[in-house]
Amino acid sequence: MNKRGFIKTLEAVLAVIIVFLFIYYLGRSGGEDARFVQGIRSLEESVLNEISKDDSFRECIVNSDVTVFNQIVDDFQASNCISIPQDKCAKDIDCYIEGSLPLRYREKYAFTICSPSDPGCSLPGSIGGSKEVYTSAVIISSSLNDAKYSPRILRMWLY
Repeated sequence: MNKRGFIKTLEAVLAVIIVFLFIYYLGRSGGEDARFVQGIRSLEESVLNEISKDDSFRECIVNSDVTVFNQIVDDFQASNCISIPQDKCAKDIDCYIEGSLPLRYREKYAFTICSPSDPGCSLPGSIGGSKEVYTSAVIISSSLNDAKYSPRILRMWLY
């Protein structure tokens, strides 16, 4: 038996196995991230979809002043769904979003409304230095029975 040929063949087989294992683990780690991101996107879109189907939430968003609504949301974001008389509908939306999220995201979300013509619909300051931020948005308009047409963008962030 030729020991030199056997060792070279064994080295080649081990090299091929190592390369395949490396490719397998590299491909697997990317898939988990993609599934996680898809799960976050699905969660955000389901919450926003339910809000857009609720007539009272839609009327609240469409009829509210954008600046006032966003300021009120910023002011009570940490108040744990305690009723605030200034803008009950904004608080109701906040409580609905908080109740729809898993426990690990209940302290790590933000939402705002803005006008489609306003380019300033940007990241809220409360998110700060978070490394990973996931966002989704939906355009909400008034019902067909309402003569006033003033669509708004409802944007939600999870971080």
